[in-house]
Amino acid sequence: MKKTLLGFILSTVLTVTMATPAFAEIIWTPDRIPAGYTTNEVENKKFDLNSGGVIEKSTYTGYIKDMYGNFMKNTTFAGGSRTDENGILIYPDGTSSSFGSEQKYLEYLNSTIGQQIEKESWHQDTLRSLNNNGISNYWYGTNKYGSGYSSNWVWLMQAPDGTEDGLKYAYCFNEYGYLYTNTITPDGYQVNELGQLMIDGKVKTKETTDFTAWHGYSSYAIGYLVYDTMTSEEHKLDKPNPFF
Repeated sequence: MKKTLLGFILSTVLTVTMATPAFAEIIWTPDRIPAGYTTNEVENKKFDLNSGGVIEKSTYTGYIKDMYGNFMKNTTFAGGSRTDENGILIYPDGTSSSFGSEQKYLEYLNSTIGQQIEKESWHQDTLRSLNNNGISNYWYGTNKYGSGYSSNWVWLMQAPDGTEDGLKYAYCFNEYGYLYTNTITPDGYQVNELGQLMIDGKVKTKETTDFTAWHGYSSYAIGYLVYDTMTSEEHKLDKPNPFF
């Protein structure tokens, strides 16, 4: 299960003079949840993340939450993973992510020792269009577990087209695990045709050494992207998610 670290709310909001976001018809407020989202039926104080994949540690059960912190129930994600009527994550092979305890989870991991470990990589869902209102058919993860990222930003060294230049680029994935491309993300950032973060009209890159101990994680919930290593300490973890 991928974990994210709370980053900071964007420091520069793109002005209305820029291209109208493809999702402009969606009102991102707690009193109007877009189609495909769940209602906030369960308090999530046990969770340490705002969105994406999370683990409820008392039962060691995996869930997926949207940008509001709501469980996503009866939902299918990129790569074939899904959630059931209770929001419990089910892997593409049908294995439930509810293990009961950390010990049972570790036993599950140990039972797979000897099998080939699949490295995360880019995939395309050929049943979807290349770009549908700013959402592409690209996802990132493994065939065994499906997309590893939902409502998340992640810094990656490889681009969707397979190119690498030794630098890291930030990519944003929607609540179903698909990459935003050539649009404005829900938290107001511009991404280019490859889905790469643009700051002041230029592609933002990071050296692999740019990740400090404070924010050494490579992925962040939407609304909390960390991209400036010089000012990250000024952004506290208790800032509210603007999509709750």
